[in-house]
Amino acid sequence: SQYPDSLTGRPVNQFTHRAIYGVSPSGSTEFAIVRTGAYVQYGFGGFVYEREGGVSLPTSGQAVYTGRAAGIRDRNGNGGLEYSSANVRIGIDFADFDAETGRYPGAFAGSITDRRVFDINGNDITSAVVTRINTENEASLTRIPTAQFTIAPNALDVNGEAFGAISSTFVNDAGQAVRYEEGNYYAVLSGDNANELVGIVVAENTADPIADHVRDTLGFVVLRNP
Repeated sequence: SQYPDSLTGRPVNQFTHRAIYGVSPSGSTEFAIVRTGAYVQYGFGGFVYEREGGVSLPTSGQAVYTGRAAGIRDRNGNGGLEYSSANVRIGIDFADFDAETGRYPGAFAGSITDRRVFDINGNDITSAVVTRINTENEASLTRIPTAQFTIAPNALDVNGEAFGAISSTFVNDAGQAVRYEEGNYYAVLSGDNANELVGIVVAENTADPIADHVRDTLGFVVLRNP
């Protein structure tokens, strides 16, 4: 894009930035992601996620949340941007709340599947991404690896906020396990029945030869299945 010089009117080229915004059907939860591919290293950018109002957390039982994620992939060591998308499924165990710690020791688990990558013009380039990962790692992947939330106690607190690790692996042609990516998730529950969950996943990999590091920042809004 361009912006005119305020004195001469001549166009001034601007650095490339892209934003992703998502909001739940109720309007109670939303997220936004901004990244740039205008630098050799990671450039300026960031993310936010929030809920309107509070949350009423169950004191027992379990819940499943499903929905879609959308994000931006940027690079460290090679400028450029790509878009990403995926399915998200998260399960929460609300049993045995600990009043002393203000946390739920039950598991917070999830997965990110059916991952797709698109170039900056919106063209699906998933197969090309998989091919270059296979070539670099002597593997025979047919899809981008599924990312798993690390199952751990105390990931969810009394305010409905959750934080934890996320990772994915694959097996190469020699039968060796290869770590594809590592990162974290950040999320918050919303609603009278904790029926919405909004959050961000930031995961980085070194298995994609397009750059030293490729970072995928995905935002998601997932809803509770009754």
